[in-house]
Amino acid sequence: MDTVELAKSLISFNTTTPPGNEEDCARFLADQVQDLHIDGAEIEVQRFQEGRANLIATFDGDGPGLLLAGHIDVVPAKDAENWTSPPFEGSLRAGKLYGRGAADMKGAVASMVTAIASLKKSRRKRSLVLIGTAGEEVGFDGLYAMIKAGKFKQVKARARCGVAGEPTEMNVVRAHKGGVSCKVIFEGRSAHASDPKLGVNSIENCILFINELKGYRRELSRTRNEDLGRTLITPTVISGGSKSNVIPGRCELTLDGRLIPEHTSKSVLDRLQTLIGTLSKRHENFSARIEVLYRTPPLVTPRGDPFVKTCEALTKSTSTIALYGTEAGVYAENGIPSVVLGPGNIKQAHIIDEFITLKQLRSAETVYTRLIKEICL
Repeated sequence: MDTVELAKSLISFNTTTPPGNEEDCARFLADQVQDLHIDGAEIEVQRFQEGRANLIATFDGDGPGLLLAGHIDVVPAKDAENWTSPPFEGSLRAGKLYGRGAADMKGAVASMVTAIASLKKSRRKRSLVLIGTAGEEVGFDGLYAMIKAGKFKQVKARARCGVAGEPTEMNVVRAHKGGVSCKVIFEGRSAHASDPKLGVNSIENCILFINELKGYRRELSRTRNEDLGRTLITPTVISGGSKSNVIPGRCELTLDGRLIPEHTSKSVLDRLQTLIGTLSKRHENFSARIEVLYRTPPLVTPRGDPFVKTCEALTKSTSTIALYGTEAGVYAENGIPSVVLGPGNIKQAHIIDEFITLKQLRSAETVYTRLIKEICL
């Protein structure tokens, strides 16, 4: 089994979320692992929606060992006509593999599978788990479906530490912020713009909320986490109105939150609801509601954690923090201390002509192999 060829095959599956369609890719991966004929292997494709599925492969040992985790969905390949080669082809040029998901993160998943394949005849003292999740790019819905269905219990029973293979150029990331994303929907009343008092301007109500939000953002900024800095709440999308001469009856504001451990998604959402309540009391025609898009926990694995030290030693790197969020926070929240460690550069994620270097793919295969030996053998 060759890492590059496997990565090319994975890229060829269009697993864009939404809608996802990860099931075919998950079944392909399951077949690849099944064909290794590893003793003590249990391979499951967990279908949780039409066309959507996770891969869960466990390899039993005498005690809990290592989790290798990745996601098999990708973000949309917008402006495909501007790509140098088709985004779902998997093209090799000048020592790089191009395609949507090459760096984020089908390359890492391929490296994990080939690392397992290289040790298929070795006797395991501790268990090994491989997970390929759907829907990571839209709020971890595949992983949460796994947890809701009770499937994560078997993972936790077999893993005492975990790696999420997001692109870190094979440097160890031990911490990142949590996240929350929501829409604030302002309901007004449409009317002809020639007589505004007949309507309720939802855009003006949105402006009232944004102004109120500024004070809360200043309050949040007063708390600083030693590793992760400060919580950020950022308006990122606004949509409202239908025509230049119509009072807008509806406006939507999307907020992106990056949270330090001191601020939970619940506390932030509760406070946003309080802001709405305050404005409703001040302004007779103010009406708004919150629609939560997703929420994710932070990752805070201590610098002195033995698993962090092991990963640092194997990669000859000093652990760092990341600005983005990953599923590693969910694994840690559910009892598996984790790090982020994968091939490729995060700057290549989500862009036109996404790529990963073949050198990074080979390096990941080597590190994951050594990690399996260290933890499981």
